[in-house]
Amino acid sequence: MEQLNFSAINLGCTKNLVDLEYTVWEILKCWDTTEINFFPDPETKEVEYLLINTCGFLSSSRNEAESTIQYYDDLWKKLIIIGCYVPVKDDNFVKNLKNLHCITPHEDTKEVASMLLWNEKLKKLQRWVGKLKQEKLKKYLDSLHGDRWESKAFVWGSENVRAFFNAPLWHEYLKIAEGCNNTCSFCIIPKIRGKQKSRTIEDILEEVKIMVKSWIKEIEIISQDTTRYWVDMYNKPQLLELLEEIDKIEWDFVYRLFYMYPDVLSFTHLDRLSKLTKMLPYFDMPFQHISPAVLKNMGRFYDEKHIFKLLDYIKEKFPNAFFHTNFIAWFPGETEEDFQLLLDFAAKYEFDSVSLFGYHDEVLAPSFNLPWKVDFKTIASRVERMSNVLNPIYDKKEEVKTWTELVWIIQEVKEDWTIIVREQIKAPEIDDYDIIKLENILEWVVSTGEKIYYKK
Repeated sequence: MEQLNFSAINLGCTKNLVDLEYTVWEILKCWDTTEINFFPDPETKEVEYLLINTCGFLSSSRNEAESTIQYYDDLWKKLIIIGCYVPVKDDNFVKNLKNLHCITPHEDTKEVASMLLWNEKLKKLQRWVGKLKQEKLKKYLDSLHGDRWESKAFVWGSENVRAFFNAPLWHEYLKIAEGCNNTCSFCIIPKIRGKQKSRTIEDILEEVKIMVKSWIKEIEIISQDTTRYWVDMYNKPQLLELLEEIDKIEWDFVYRLFYMYPDVLSFTHLDRLSKLTKMLPYFDMPFQHISPAVLKNMGRFYDEKHIFKLLDYIKEKFPNAFFHTNFIAWFPGETEEDFQLLLDFAAKYEFDSVSLFGYHDEVLAPSFNLPWKVDFKTIASRVERMSNVLNPIYDKKEEVKTWTELVWIIQEVKEDWTIIVREQIKAPEIDDYDIIKLENILEWVVSTGEKIYYKK
């Protein structure tokens, strides 16, 4: 039997990771006479084919994609490129690759505007790659997290399942829509991914049932704009209807929402959210800024008064709410007064977690043409000032935390028997983790990873 050796690299966000998981499963479903061995290290000399899932959201992401592609092209791996990468500086980069084996939409001429591989293109990938043996990939996934984890990475035999790379850590991402209808001036996602395309409620519920039967305890619901789920189908959001159906599924699991845009949320929506029994009170709301002038330049559709009322009502309805947000600092035209408004906003609401992003000039984004770019000296000063506001807030929250009965998810056990854990209310890969010592654990239910009683 002919043998091919295969590996994969994922670059970018969790939405990209979901795409890769679907792609791997499509490969698994392709029955062929070719045996493929899956190697965790793409540099292994036996690896012949390499699937690279790229990101193109920022110039740094595109640079990473190009450097990764070029590196493995120089190693003479047969490259299968999917994802969001868009050549901006030089179209010849793709044309000059020596080992480009599969790309869309024009793999023959290599003249591409985007390397996005949609689901309907996967059959081409299957023809090249053949069948990846299930036991080979299962063995690889086990190796990612060590022998202590019982592998539940897949449910075999279903036509509507994907690979679950995070199952050994008890969580997985559920993408409910693709693309975005917003016109934020700093973002090129609609140009790469297109307009929003929502999945049906029936399709999503089927996948949730597969997840929970795979012993996934925590489902992370994602899309570019979760609150606008189904707007593309029925001209009005249907997120609450979806969540209410998910909540009815009889199994021991919880879920959280990401990317909840504040302009769509109403008090009525929040009232309905408060009645859900399985939803974690985690509010991921990418405000980006609070200054009316900056929000206008960003192309955002809300003002500070609406945000204040929304946050106050959430705190009233969800006393244990955890707030995560994103800020983009030094956006073109951001004045000292604008930045002070952002500092005051952060201090007033004492967010549990803030991802601070510096503005990047993206040549494909409308904001690239905005005047009044902020100079580097001012940028450095504003980063320091924002840190001086946020860090004391985090320290205060840590001091008052009640550690004795919190739900923790074990992430890793070190050789020195210290344990890296994630407080369940915190999001994987976004919020900070904790390190605890084995002797301080009063009770450890390791078989399910559900709860640790910890003495600080």
